[in-house]
Amino acid sequence: MNPAEHHYAQAAVRHYKDGVFLQDGARLPNADHHYGFAVECALKSLLLRFTAATMDPRRPGGPPSKSPWIKDPATGRAAHTYSHLPWVATDVALLTHGRSATRLSAELGGLAAFDTWSVDDRYLDGSSVVEADVEQRRTVAKNILGLHEQALITGRLP
Repeated sequence: MNPAEHHYAQAAVRHYKDGVFLQDGARLPNADHHYGFAVECALKSLLLRFTAATMDPRRPGGPPSKSPWIKDPATGRAAHTYSHLPWVATDVALLTHGRSATRLSAELGGLAAFDTWSVDDRYLDGSSVVEADVEQRRTVAKNILGLHEQALITGRLP
């Protein structure tokens, strides 16, 4: 596992555990935020491990990228950068192929729970966060992290 994959994998678990701790303490807005980051980090780890996504510098001699990205083979430039959720289905579809695509697609379908999640919500007062949304995102995060863990153990996507 390269360093970026490792950092994203570890961050996914850390954010999930923090989300559970905060939700159990009735700190819903912050719990919600951590669940989003947990999913985001797990997906970045999978993209780096199982696709052509890279953290390579975007220009020769430049610093490493701060987010995974995919190079356009025709131009050599970034075709897409993976920053914060929500990602569109076509982005995570890069992970789905072959015999495992059906199960993986089903698990990733849960990402719809994050369609209204935004990293920018950290600047809001949190009054719009409701327990049902946080619980749904917790469940999706737990499933994605389980899938991520299985992929790291087996070396392949389920």
